[in-house]
Amino acid sequence: MLKQMKILTKLELCNLCGLNVLRFSRDKRAKKKSLGLLAIWIILLAMLIFYVGGLTYGLIYSGLEETVPAYLITLSSALIFVFGVLKAASVIFRKEGYDILCALPLSKGSVVVSRLLRMYVEDLIMTLAVLLPGMAVYAWNLHPGAGFYLTGLLGLGSIPLIPIAASIFIGALITGISSRMRHKSLIAASLSILAVLGIMYGSSRLSAMDGGIDPEMLQNLSATVMALLRKVYPPAVWLGTAITREDILSGVLCAAVSLAVFAVVAAGVVLCFQKICESLYSSAAKHNYQMGALKASTVLSSLCRREFRRYFSSSIYVTNTIIGPVMSCVLSGALLVTGPETLKKLLPLPIDVGQVAPFVIAGVFCMMTTTATSISMEGKNWWIIKSLPLSAKNILDAKILMNLLLLLPFYLLSELLLIFALKPGAGELLWLVLIPAAIILFSCVYGITINLRFPILEWESEVRVVKQSASSMLGGMGGFLLAILCAVAIGIVPKGYAVYLRAGICVVILAATAVLYRKNNLFDICGRI
Repeated sequence: MLKQMKILTKLELCNLCGLNVLRFSRDKRAKKKSLGLLAIWIILLAMLIFYVGGLTYGLIYSGLEETVPAYLITLSSALIFVFGVLKAASVIFRKEGYDILCALPLSKGSVVVSRLLRMYVEDLIMTLAVLLPGMAVYAWNLHPGAGFYLTGLLGLGSIPLIPIAASIFIGALITGISSRMRHKSLIAASLSILAVLGIMYGSSRLSAMDGGIDPEMLQNLSATVMALLRKVYPPAVWLGTAITREDILSGVLCAAVSLAVFAVVAAGVVLCFQKICESLYSSAAKHNYQMGALKASTVLSSLCRREFRRYFSSSIYVTNTIIGPVMSCVLSGALLVTGPETLKKLLPLPIDVGQVAPFVIAGVFCMMTTTATSISMEGKNWWIIKSLPLSAKNILDAKILMNLLLLLPFYLLSELLLIFALKPGAGELLWLVLIPAAIILFSCVYGITINLRFPILEWESEVRVVKQSASSMLGGMGGFLLAILCAVAIGIVPKGYAVYLRAGICVVILAATAVLYRKNNLFDICGRI
């Protein structure tokens, strides 16, 4: 079994971040794309190092050096847990390769463990990216003893274990429940979204409970921060305290507890792995089919229905793209409940909420568009759509229309809540409706543009496309960054010039959308993809 685990783990990790393509591919275009993706990861890593280093220095400068290890461990664990909940089930119970593995003389334990080790390696890299810069700044400023480095080294590998175990437990539970239902992917996506919203709600309630800090707490701010971290994630405080106090025995004990929790969850997944997979990928054929009336549809409507079927067949695709629209409706509802005046008091700068709100809501809508990965999600079936007598405009219009129709009910609900919350006049109402619509339309077309340049059709898991590709990062965040930049511009200009700036922003965005749309329709999808 150990030999099987070693071989399967090697297969799982051999093409991590596209490194195998970069090493052995003879396709120069594929190598350029891999180099571009690697450059993007390096830039993001540099930004993360700069942010974590600055955060650590700020904590030390404020006299909170005792909280640095616990704070960084909590931060990395939260990232691992949130992203793990969204991808755990798709990684462990993925369909691709399942038929081949079932036919081979392999134990289900070795298959599960190899996939868990892949998750562990990916999350360990994230942990190192967060912990190492912060701990380096900590060591440079405070000059701790050898016990600090030894305890940190022993505990570093155990940090991802409990967050991974928690995300796997939730992911397996959601998948196990949905596998017994008819619309498996849709139910799994709905449960995942509810889990994420529950996590966010719990975090907000925790912040609200600890919002009132009296003068006595300010005198012992370090203890106050540690108490808050203890409520958020106690294992981070245990290990962080062991590192700062150079307590090697406590560090080893924390690592052992984390490993035990991970092992228990892994054993549970091994026991239910085959049963869940059989429920997910087996289907019963009925023999009572009867020919009904045939209906003719236009090319656009037929392709659009096809896009919807593909979309709802993938739970991770639905979860990662629908969470933004759902959050937009939640934020609009929260603004209606709290009121603009209450929000103004909470903001550090005097900002007109009515002017900035349309851009913020639009940015949340555009956090991850379906078009940013819609071509890559075709995978090995892309040749089918290319072989049909269809133009690039026919294919791409269907993908854009599907995204717009998906967002439409959320957009209408969010706009309705904003109107009741802000009570705008006729002029403000026009911008409240037009600005989010223009930015959403741009983000859909921009997502197609990016995915045409960075398609990934050879993938073993949908996680690779939805969460780890260049298209998902660049295409999914384009509209979001545009909306935030426009919100900042509106917030800093004088109120008298805001109406002209908003008009100019809408004209520029719609013009850019038209230019990108035309270029996309002229793209040679048969020759270049």
